[in-house]
Amino acid sequence: MGGFVFIRSTGGLDALALAKLSLSRMEFRGKDCSGVAWIEEGKVRVVKDSCPVGELFARYPLSGRPVDRVLGHTRYSTHGKADPRNAHPHLDCGGTVAVVGDGALRNYEDLYAELLEEGHRLVSKSDFEVLPHLVEESVGRGSDYLGAFVNTVSRLRGIVATAALFRDGSAAAYTSHQPIYVGLGEGLLAISSTLSGLYGIAARYSKVDRGEVVAVTSGGEVVFLDLSGRRLSKEFLPYELEEPLARTDGFPHHMLREIYETPYSILRTASAVQSRYLELASKMILRSNRVFVVANGTSLHAGMVFSYYLSEMSGAVPVVVSASEFLLYHLDGVSVGDSVIAISQSGETSEVVRSAYEARLRGATVIGITNNINSRLTRFSNIYLPIAAGPELAVPATKTFTSTLALLYVLAKSVAAITSTPSSRILAETWEEFEKLHYTLLGELDRIRAEAERASGFIAGCSSGYVVSRGIAYPLALEGALKIKESAYVHAEGVEGGELRHGPIAILDENVFAIFVEPLEPVAAEDMLSVVGEAVECGSPTVVISHSARAEEALATKTRVVRVPSFERHFMPISIAVALQLLAYSLANRRGVDVDRPRRLSKVVRTVG
Repeated sequence: MGGFVFIRSTGGLDALALAKLSLSRMEFRGKDCSGVAWIEEGKVRVVKDSCPVGELFARYPLSGRPVDRVLGHTRYSTHGKADPRNAHPHLDCGGTVAVVGDGALRNYEDLYAELLEEGHRLVSKSDFEVLPHLVEESVGRGSDYLGAFVNTVSRLRGIVATAALFRDGSAAAYTSHQPIYVGLGEGLLAISSTLSGLYGIAARYSKVDRGEVVAVTSGGEVVFLDLSGRRLSKEFLPYELEEPLARTDGFPHHMLREIYETPYSILRTASAVQSRYLELASKMILRSNRVFVVANGTSLHAGMVFSYYLSEMSGAVPVVVSASEFLLYHLDGVSVGDSVIAISQSGETSEVVRSAYEARLRGATVIGITNNINSRLTRFSNIYLPIAAGPELAVPATKTFTSTLALLYVLAKSVAAITSTPSSRILAETWEEFEKLHYTLLGELDRIRAEAERASGFIAGCSSGYVVSRGIAYPLALEGALKIKESAYVHAEGVEGGELRHGPIAILDENVFAIFVEPLEPVAAEDMLSVVGEAVECGSPTVVISHSARAEEALATKTRVVRVPSFERHFMPISIAVALQLLAYSLANRRGVDVDRPRRLSKVVRTVG
């Protein structure tokens, strides 16, 4: 993941300085690498390194250069660790085109193999390095630069936003899903992967939607077109994003921005998994004597959902345990033939990292699941699978949780089918499933947020409450309670639905809310309706996260209902998680909590001793 910008100065402005300013506003999309490319003496020049953009400009003599066209990038590692070779921009063999990108290519392995056969020299582990070489191939077959760029992006599969700078001074950009933006200012033109990247630069802007290309000719003409070559008409609107919102790309908080990135982040997850590593991990699990799933906090709840996935799809029943308890009670029994699936979004959670290290010392196979491929967890794992959600700046985990669920679903499905179905086909099938999920969620987010906002007002006066569910949705109840505690500073307890009557119901009253997540199992869902009625009779402000019309009709007059889109059973945890996150966010806003930086919490938890 990352952010990119193309700057073309027509009024003597310092294009490199403007690129630096724009990239600095996009560092919420990643900053472990950065780089710039420009045209000098008819050649494409590139400077890049494994450092933030400010440090890049301090390390290298970039200031004061008379450059009028610059392509820049700031990166978060997904394919390839933080290393100068993996930084963008990438060049072709002849140094005629520089390319930057955001997203993940799910057909990277096939394109990489094809280019090696054609004699190209690829030097990085970054999936986007294949792009300039594919452009070079197309130019070699007679295409002009724009035609070669369109031919190239037409071949890409996955979630892709990319921009290219060509030796003749022309440029082009394309997006498969997430919008990119074109800005016009006094004496300049800019193309940015985020709206905030245009702040302080553009007076007007236009949006490039999915499946569209924007090209800038060497003479400075801006052209919009689709992949068939048909020209498009675009309106430029006044750029009115204010400075505080520019820091969060137009959202009031990073937490809300990251929830809204969920439809895109699950596609990045589905694109970033490479079939050979998925197959290796699946075989390790399938051949294990015992499988442990080790995690803390939000990742532990994701691991609990994975236990339902794995047992339902393959019959394997893993032991899901907090890393703290694993070290105390399970580690000494771990040996050769066992597998430990260690989940940590940061890859630096002390007890998870220690569990992985100690388990491997005892001969177990360790499969790391992390959003940070530069972490200790990846070093201590036999094999790791990237969550690839991109950086998450808010302390409460949102998109990393849903992307972890997406990755664990793919892994469970692969374990179940590994003996009969190639991993590449499994990935292709899950991509189609996730695209449907993506488009539905994208269209429903505003409605879910509005309903969550109304529901939060219903429970805002309570000092405590329960989040209740059963079956595969039970871990979501635990996760929802955690989000409310850490985001809104309200005590909440996740309760298994069958246990509510065994004690917890005694304290229900007008000061104790009850949030019910409709179970995905029909029998449990039927039983929940009566339990909801009991909570209402106790006087508790009651909210139901519902996915069925029947529940909505039965409960609408007594409770506040937040409707979530209905998907195939194994995708419902993602849908439910988004609703619970928005409910916790709305409740925190009502209470005036800084949701991005909850007190006494940090993104990485390290223990002493």
